[in-house]
Amino acid sequence: MKPPAELVDRIVYTASLASNFQDIDAILEPLREVTAVFDISKPLPAEAEQRLLGVQRQLENYLVTEERLRQFTPESLALQIDQHMQGNTEKRAVPQLRAVIIASTVVAIIAGALPMLDDAPQRGRVGSGVLFSAFTVGAAWLFLNALPAFTSELRRAFKIICLGVTLLGLSLIEQPLFHALGIEGRPMVNLLYPMPIIVASILFHAGNLAYVRLVGVRSVWATMRPAILAALVLSVISWFMPHPNVHGSELLHDVTSVIWAWIVVMPIGSAIALPMAVRMVPELYKPPIRALAQAMLPTIAVTGYLFVLNVMAGSYANVDSLYVYILFGFVVCMSMFLLRAGYIFNKVSKY
Repeated sequence: MKPPAELVDRIVYTASLASNFQDIDAILEPLREVTAVFDISKPLPAEAEQRLLGVQRQLENYLVTEERLRQFTPESLALQIDQHMQGNTEKRAVPQLRAVIIASTVVAIIAGALPMLDDAPQRGRVGSGVLFSAFTVGAAWLFLNALPAFTSELRRAFKIICLGVTLLGLSLIEQPLFHALGIEGRPMVNLLYPMPIIVASILFHAGNLAYVRLVGVRSVWATMRPAILAALVLSVISWFMPHPNVHGSELLHDVTSVIWAWIVVMPIGSAIALPMAVRMVPELYKPPIRALAQAMLPTIAVTGYLFVLNVMAGSYANVDSLYVYILFGFVVCMSMFLLRAGYIFNKVSKY
């Protein structure tokens, strides 16, 4: 027979796994009545203990059959509760994060040591670009690794997010690759450079919006309409903006500026909608949503900064080293925040 305090802790933890507390509020009423009358540090009457066990059974049945976000079977739920009660859940996501960091560092060192690179600055630029790309792809892997714990609808939303994050990470390799090949700054390269980034931005934003709608957000910010409207306005402005530093085709540069206009506004809707989602879910589900929202801020900074460089300098490559270091700092923050979001999501999936 479980001690009353342990049984109450078990019930409280099980209740915290529900994404909608209102659905289980009535189930918890016997718990409130028992704890209001009896001291749970002492043995309970048999009837009171049976009421608590009944609450636990009802909660487990609800999570297995009706929970909207998490995917539980009777066996997986029992294992998860037991591991939490034994204090084993906190450490389970740490080895995966460590593996991502180690693998990313090794890949970056190998990339920076390629014989085709001529000098230390070039090796540093290529190695750092590969490192941050690997971190971002690693963040997507942490998301994907956690998906089996969630329902099919939520899995679809996060698969879109993972695809966007992966593509964003791979696109980070473009800049050091173009630098190593000596082709950065060419008009056609400037046009091709943002193509995978715009697709990544749209996928990332669409996945975030699908997520916030699933947790109950009903707002215009949970749709693509604000981003499309803002992108259209910014496209018109950037098209007619004078470009004194353009080298090559003005038409190519105008088209490139329009593409960057779409990229820069895509994350803004997510940055507004995700905090709305935080208010819709219990405490257990808040950390990964907050982490995603925080990851949007450096993403906005990176895309906005690249847009400004492209419009004002005529090319992301036609800037001096100071502006490159600023971009380097923004990309560092973005990859770190995305990696942190993947880790938190992975950890919460194991609670």
